[in-house]
Amino acid sequence: MEYLKLFIKISSCILIFGLFIASQAISEVVDKPEIWAPEIPKALAGPYISDPAVMVRLDRPASGGDCSDAGPLNFQCLVFRDRRATMSADDLSNNPFMLSVFETVRDVVRNDLKDQTADHLSPKFLDFPGAKIELVGVVNRMDRQFNRDIVPERGTRLACGEISAIYRFAYQGELNSGPVEDRRYQSRLPVTLNVVFPAQPWSGSPDCRTVAGLWRNYVNAVKAGATPADLSEQIDLLVSSLRPADIDRIELNMQGSRIPASVDKTGFGTLATYIIRVFRWQSGNDGKGYWAVSYLSNQIDRARLLGNPKGDENTCPDRRGKAISRSALAKYLLADAGIADVDLGLVNIPVEFLACRAVSISPGGASRSANQPFWNDRKHPILSDQEITAALARYSKRHPDTLNFVGNSDEFRMRLNEASCSGCHQSRSIAGFHFPGADRPGTASVNAIYLPASAHFFGDQPRRVKIIEALASLMDDKTVARRLVATSYAIRPQNIYRELRPSGRDNIQLLAGWGGACLMVAPPGGRRQWGCDGNLRCEPVFASVNQPGIGMCVGSQAVPMVGEVMQLGTVSSSRFGSDEYHRTPKNTDPEDTTISIDHLPPLATNEYISSHQEYYKGIGDLDRNPGESDETYARRVLEQQTGGFPGGALRLGQCRDLPEEATCGLLASTGFSRCMSDAGGGKRTVESCFRIYTSYSGVRACDPASPCRDDYICMSPLGYTKENAKILFDRRAAARKAEQLSFQASDSRRNYFASTFFGQDMPDDAWLNREDHRGVCIPPYFVFQFKADGHVVPPNP
Repeated sequence: MEYLKLFIKISSCILIFGLFIASQAISEVVDKPEIWAPEIPKALAGPYISDPAVMVRLDRPASGGDCSDAGPLNFQCLVFRDRRATMSADDLSNNPFMLSVFETVRDVVRNDLKDQTADHLSPKFLDFPGAKIELVGVVNRMDRQFNRDIVPERGTRLACGEISAIYRFAYQGELNSGPVEDRRYQSRLPVTLNVVFPAQPWSGSPDCRTVAGLWRNYVNAVKAGATPADLSEQIDLLVSSLRPADIDRIELNMQGSRIPASVDKTGFGTLATYIIRVFRWQSGNDGKGYWAVSYLSNQIDRARLLGNPKGDENTCPDRRGKAISRSALAKYLLADAGIADVDLGLVNIPVEFLACRAVSISPGGASRSANQPFWNDRKHPILSDQEITAALARYSKRHPDTLNFVGNSDEFRMRLNEASCSGCHQSRSIAGFHFPGADRPGTASVNAIYLPASAHFFGDQPRRVKIIEALASLMDDKTVARRLVATSYAIRPQNIYRELRPSGRDNIQLLAGWGGACLMVAPPGGRRQWGCDGNLRCEPVFASVNQPGIGMCVGSQAVPMVGEVMQLGTVSSSRFGSDEYHRTPKNTDPEDTTISIDHLPPLATNEYISSHQEYYKGIGDLDRNPGESDETYARRVLEQQTGGFPGGALRLGQCRDLPEEATCGLLASTGFSRCMSDAGGGKRTVESCFRIYTSYSGVRACDPASPCRDDYICMSPLGYTKENAKILFDRRAAARKAEQLSFQASDSRRNYFASTFFGQDMPDDAWLNREDHRGVCIPPYFVFQFKADGHVVPPNP
């Protein structure tokens, strides 16, 4: 009997302890935001790998003194190429920019950053021990069959297109002071490094057809519902042919600087400058190779072509002082073969005409002259309208009805600009990038993006899959038909891919859908038939002679939609790279850049907010004026020191009774910019700013099928559920209260925290019951990892 009592006591203790452990585990799960990955429709599945867990495995660092146990795509081990035997233990653990083979790359990047006049990325990150380079994706580009560049080491061109391993520059560190939970932080930086391999190894094994077949099988498995874990062996096989000694080049895309709305003088609400470089392996005389500056495909050297033999900052070092002929380039491009290549998007401009650096600007895309190497300067064009028109007429006479995409000079020039680095990187991209990658586990949702790739990238997958399938079934000594490998216009997929239309089965918006490119009026002689589906209409958000007739598909005027364009404007260019935005119509007061909502129907349970593009200083301060109502005060304070929403954006003041196109997000509000300055100064973390100086808002939702508009980014969802929402809401409210009490009683900032009219109510049950896993559309430079300014090297790695 005593044994039985003892057994019961012990069992009870075990049960209580088990319940305690279980409750602790449940508590740990419930009090954290959920992390959701986007569901990618079958039509958008393609030859790419993006799962963060897979990236961690492929990028696994070496644990010993060599690369024998490193992941197959560990950056340090790859870039040492055929010098792996010379690697030290420090080389395996150091910031990759500190590697001896990367010395030239580091010096070039440092010099490029010094040239930036605005707030720029700190060059100190290049030496910081806490910096690293993370793998974010593997992308098959076997569709690039048109690349005829001769690989210097090999004396011949790539045989079968390319495969890229894409990386992001990142850092982690710790502050010396502040709340313990807020001292440690990490972030990616707006820098990508793209390591490009030949799809068919130089050894010839496996051959092109075999590689294509492996990727075809992978895509089919993804479409059939296989998970990344299911595909582990297939993925290992796909990357097994990517060998360090075969690397063709490394492509760098870096946001060098960014001007915030408060000091932007162009009217665009911000100005971000991107620098694009290419590095190729250079064998040293001592047998020690390194990565050296090289040319960029299809990126012309404008300065030398326009008569300055010395060139400019973009000119290749070994070509400065050497004249090149604009007429020779025109002769090449306007010959029959050149026109045929430009038409199909397969142009491959000879190396002698190319630059070694490109610069692109955001926002505004092709409305900016700076993003058009072949800008139609009326005084000094690279190619004039008259030259192009005459050449097209001659071609059509000799080869009637053979042009598919080009029918006039605007379309010819557009194809050339989109084929360039600077043009492509600002065409339906994510803040200058097409594949920034999904964030790894542990990244705070306030600094994490939801979609790994751009609208252009997803819209191009059906074409790339067709090419992979064709290559996989190709007979010996045959080539893929040129029309099949033809590229789409970068801002809009080809009309043949009807599965990308809203009218398709998956309601995908990438072709003629909301936010997509369209033509206001079909141009004379043009080949583009770019309308909008359903009730959508075409509006010129950034009307410009630089992109004649181009508009954006937006919603009906009768029923306002969340996320809608709220202001239109024109872009003028006084000279190449000097672009200004002018809102039409302007407000009567030139200092007032707000957008009226008086024309919108009142809502019963919510309030419209119209965010604007240009900076607005605001009226008054944070003190409440005599007789000022709660709403009037809240709106006045809400508008202070705001801007940066390209084209304006309609949103809702509370997460309450949200329409289908909207979801709940936290958006920056009064005090956020000041807080971010403190974060940039190392006084606090970015996460604390998003927790305190933000407001709940009904904003446009996004996913792969329904991406954000141009110049917006799809940020990770809040991660609120019915189980954790109250806990997370109360925790945030407590942090805001603590911040309020940290100010003196006489400080007007206390008044801001006392106002709860907009965005401080708990999201409603209707939204929580949706279990909405979609992302949130916001301006990209509201996401810390996509702005060059503000990142300060932490005091401790």
